[in-house]
Amino acid sequence: MANERIVKELGRYPIAPLLWKYSLPSIVGMLVAALYNVVDRLYVGRCVGPEGLAGFALTFPAMMITVAFGTLIGHGTATRISIAMGQGKRTVAQCYLGQAVCLFLILSLFFYPILALFAEPILLLSGGTPATVPAATHYLQIIFCGVLFQYFSHGLNNTLRADGFPRKALISMLLGAIINVIADPFFIFDEVPLYFFSVPGMGFGIVGAAIATVLSQVVASIWVLSHFLSKKTSIPLKLGYIKIYKPLLWGMLFLGLPPFAINLVGSGVNTLYNILFHFYAPTDAIAEREIAAIGIVMTVQMLLCMPVLGIAQGMQPLLGFNTGAKNYLRVRKTFNLAAWWGGTWIFITSLLTILFRKPIVKLFCREELATDLRTYGPNKKMIFLVGFQVVGYAILVGQDFQALGRGKISLTMSLSRQCFLLVPLMCLLPGLMGPSGVWWAAPISDILSVLIALWFHLRERQRLNKLLAETVLIPA
Repeated sequence: MANERIVKELGRYPIAPLLWKYSLPSIVGMLVAALYNVVDRLYVGRCVGPEGLAGFALTFPAMMITVAFGTLIGHGTATRISIAMGQGKRTVAQCYLGQAVCLFLILSLFFYPILALFAEPILLLSGGTPATVPAATHYLQIIFCGVLFQYFSHGLNNTLRADGFPRKALISMLLGAIINVIADPFFIFDEVPLYFFSVPGMGFGIVGAAIATVLSQVVASIWVLSHFLSKKTSIPLKLGYIKIYKPLLWGMLFLGLPPFAINLVGSGVNTLYNILFHFYAPTDAIAEREIAAIGIVMTVQMLLCMPVLGIAQGMQPLLGFNTGAKNYLRVRKTFNLAAWWGGTWIFITSLLTILFRKPIVKLFCREELATDLRTYGPNKKMIFLVGFQVVGYAILVGQDFQALGRGKISLTMSLSRQCFLLVPLMCLLPGLMGPSGVWWAAPISDILSVLIALWFHLRERQRLNKLLAETVLIPA
């Protein structure tokens, strides 16, 4: 019965309300997921000051590596499950789910504990200074040791949507984020104010943020796993399915490569930012200010990007299912609607962020320690977000190709924005423009990536029109 419900819903229901139904929980869920990082930065910035923000920024590249492997497996699995369900292959979908759990276990139990041993040299190579590395090292070690819960709570979240339960996916994200917001001040501060009185806290600083994050992910992972062990799911998780299936492995990994590449290259880009700031800054103190500023700007950019990624995740089950069912009219209409929504959101919110950049930066800064950063950071944010106003369209085009099972094009687009455009510009422009060239590299690469996305989109539109002419149309 569950499979019949998915067929009727994804294959027949009106697209606009259906896309909204799947996207809204995804959007809220992505924003909630971003709160893990944002709330930690807000608390740490006010507890430790700019040095804490700089230390937190140093951990971002390593954190993106954990996200990269989670999306490699999670996004690829969700896409393959959606296509398999559209083809009526329920057992194959179960195999994909079991394989994802197996891969998460392998990564978490063998790879990350080893990586945790080398957290300090990783941070030093990322542009860390003696003032920022020690606390950031402890933070990373705790996160790495608890990464299994991150993978179960976030990595399997897309699979909940592919199974036709977007609300459950939202609840899992809300559970983790709410617990993280509540637990953070108790683990970070020495004293936590509660209206008319205060209660003692742990006072662990940036390390406390890591502990609160892991605890919140434990609760969220229990929620997600309970769904796949229940009778409501169309793809129940069974012990016998938890293994690697060689015929399915490479197809799943191939579709997960685009988001994997985005996060992996993003990790390298963040590291390069830290290294370049450290290289061009005349003192360690100024380098810390630059790194703290880029940490704030990229945190805000991440928040703006989350709704677009939520729309992309919301359209993924629709595109994947209808591609498997060869219902190309619904595929085309779904993407066109998603592109309008995502592009409009990014444009408007980026413009508002530029206009209100100073009060936004003040949220991350403690009064007595961050006067210099508050007067310096806003102008950098304006430069950084100039080209980002139109990048929502490029993100959705790349996600569209991934959901259609065309991983090669999606991977090419993912790499073009950061690897082929941003990195060379980051290395070239400072020699021509001075230190501000590091900041100008992002908007220039964003604009160029939109032009590349437009070219690929027009080609794909011609292909879909040809397929539509060759198939029997199903009402959209």
